[in-house]
Amino acid sequence: MGTAKKTDRKETPLEKADWVAAARSILVSDGISGLSLRRLAAELDATTGAFYWLFSNLDELLQALREDWVTSNSAVFNRVFDDPKRDCRRKYLGYVRVLLSETDYDPKYDNAIRDWAHSCPATAEVLKKVDARRIGQLEEMFNDFGFQGRAARVRALTTYFHQSGYYRMGVTESLEERLANVPYYAEILMSNDFLPPELGVEEIKRLIFESY
Repeated sequence: MGTAKKTDRKETPLEKADWVAAARSILVSDGISGLSLRRLAAELDATTGAFYWLFSNLDELLQALREDWVTSNSAVFNRVFDDPKRDCRRKYLGYVRVLLSETDYDPKYDNAIRDWAHSCPATAEVLKKVDARRIGQLEEMFNDFGFQGRAARVRALTTYFHQSGYYRMGVTESLEERLANVPYYAEILMSNDFLPPELGVEEIKRLIFESY
């Protein structure tokens, strides 16, 4: 098995993306303290020489990891909020769909970056910019709903902080339970007729996933 694996590596040389993906996996599972060049090389069955063929040093890889997070974990939100064909209602439903599906967005990656930011100013600065952009997207959406100034800002902060806290606390709920809660969140943030609470879970599911 080991020999075959090494032969495959020789036939298909590692690329920067492979190292970044391995770094991402380690960061999410063990935090930044678990990330080292030796461990990365072991995970990829590669030599440190292969690493230095692509990167000048570990800091360059860490910068690439930050950039990967910015791109990969925000792209789906950008697609929702930057789509000119979506009205505010469809943007909200699209946002909820992203959070419920957790396919194009990885909350564990967000949590790992937040933990890393405590000990790394460069990561903290990147996180600050991404948080500001996401909150700004939500604020603009609430503006479109008709809320102005502080009313829109506080709703955006409430939405974002709630979801961040939800993941940080490791809350475990079934999809059905999360769907059943959606009308009540919408009532608090928008109005009591945005999603009537009498809607069944299957109706809410169809509405959210088909409107995305």
